[in-house]
Amino acid sequence: MGWIKTWGFYLSFCVLLTGCSVFQEVRSVTKLGSYGDFELSGRVAVRVDGEGSSARIKWSHRGDVDAVDIYTPVGSIIAVILVSPRTGAVLETKDQVYEAPSVEALTERVLGWRLPLDSLKYWARGQVNPQVAIEKMSSKDTRQRLTYLEQEGWKVTFERYHEESMRPRVIRLEFQDLKIRFVLDEWVGLHS
Repeated sequence: MGWIKTWGFYLSFCVLLTGCSVFQEVRSVTKLGSYGDFELSGRVAVRVDGEGSSARIKWSHRGDVDAVDIYTPVGSIIAVILVSPRTGAVLETKDQVYEAPSVEALTERVLGWRLPLDSLKYWARGQVNPQVAIEKMSSKDTRQRLTYLEQEGWKVTFERYHEESMRPRVIRLEFQDLKIRFVLDEWVGLHS
């Protein structure tokens, strides 16, 4: 049972940072807009019910399609999560395919907790989700960047930003007894 939870943590990382086989050569880089496409890679640590796990992730967000690859800390692929309005959410491992109408439903069913990917695509940009009410928000830093907010029951702390940038480097999410920490190492904004 312990390996299933650990594996489940890795799968959730896929949802977080999309990559899959969707990664392609980046031909043109642009300033990331509020709703722009992006690719990022980084690391994720998850702790729930006293158990923790970590993984590497790659996330590709293009229009309304997200692809997240989840890797072991040493680089072996564990799972791929694909999300689109047409197909819903699909999580694929080497042995099994899981489907659900949303990432939240999929991760709750497979991992035992939901991943807020719809809001995370804004939070990863250092923005609030404009489609969801803000429950609480702290003052911005001296560069007018978010430091803390609460949306949909999630407590989101922007611990560090990339130097001279509006893009977060480290984000901590908390929801009840679930804690997720993202370290966003590489980021590319793409032309649509």
